[in-house]
Amino acid sequence: MMASKNFTAFAGLFVFTLALFALSAYAQPVKPPLATAEHMNGFALKDYANFWKRADWHFVTVRYRRDSNEMRLTYANDIAWKALLAGSKDYPDGAVFGKVGLLTQEDPSFTSSAVPAGARRYQLMIRDKEKGKETNGWVYALFDGRGKAAAEDQDIASQACWACHALVPERGEVFSQPMSMDISDTFADPAKIPFAQGIPRIEFETVKVSTLPEKIRSKLPSGTETVRLVQGKLALHLFRGTIDEIRPTLAKEALRAKMPAVLMSKDGTLFSAVTVDDGTPCGLSGGGKGVNVKAFYTTGMMPGKDSLVADHQYCEKK
Repeated sequence: MMASKNFTAFAGLFVFTLALFALSAYAQPVKPPLATAEHMNGFALKDYANFWKRADWHFVTVRYRRDSNEMRLTYANDIAWKALLAGSKDYPDGAVFGKVGLLTQEDPSFTSSAVPAGARRYQLMIRDKEKGKETNGWVYALFDGRGKAAAEDQDIASQACWACHALVPERGEVFSQPMSMDISDTFADPAKIPFAQGIPRIEFETVKVSTLPEKIRSKLPSGTETVRLVQGKLALHLFRGTIDEIRPTLAKEALRAKMPAVLMSKDGTLFSAVTVDDGTPCGLSGGGKGVNVKAFYTTGMMPGKDSLVADHQYCEKK
């Protein structure tokens, strides 16, 4: 009789637990996998559909990423545009910048030209001081070519974006500036060229190779004793985009300091490094002479997990 009562009680508890679980699942729908998610930090690309075509948005500038052969077009909504023209360092809520990243390829009919070859990514930078408390009032939303959220960990990606944009506090943490197409102004005063008087913001420190993880040490040229290691926010907040974008900067530092330059996450699982080859001269794709450099970098998206290390050799401008 006692065993029967215990079994009945256990069965009742089991059914009750299942009921609670079912109610909980019903009350809190399962979040869709990030690969199909349309939102990042509460914003979706469709909220700003076709911003590059809209009459109430303004074309700001174009940038070219040498590391990924990507052309990037930046646009600003009317609120952001007015603040940008006023030289604001504190953008008002509602200001939005949108960026379209276009793959480029060689024009087979005119091989010295790189032409757009389809959208690869879209990026939004939205001024919302409440939602962006952790990133100094800016909210970042990254999307792939399908308009799906492109960050594996949205918090890490947001912090990494902010760490990069924090390099330009004098511009309100906005890299893009209106491009000038007035040739007479450019020739009359070269200082009017945007960024001609730019201030390097990335900090490096010389450290002993023995302090680096084995994965980095094993890739360095034999006999290397010290490297130039990136310090500050960039090193604290890394994700895949930073690993790729930093390589030209590392190459410049490696050539200047005549030693390898490295950016590494705090736990050493995500890194990018550039070493100067034997000084062999090479020809740049756009003309001119450069120097052969070697890059090696992790292929993972976020720190905290081991990933493969890729190698790349290329010609860098002196």
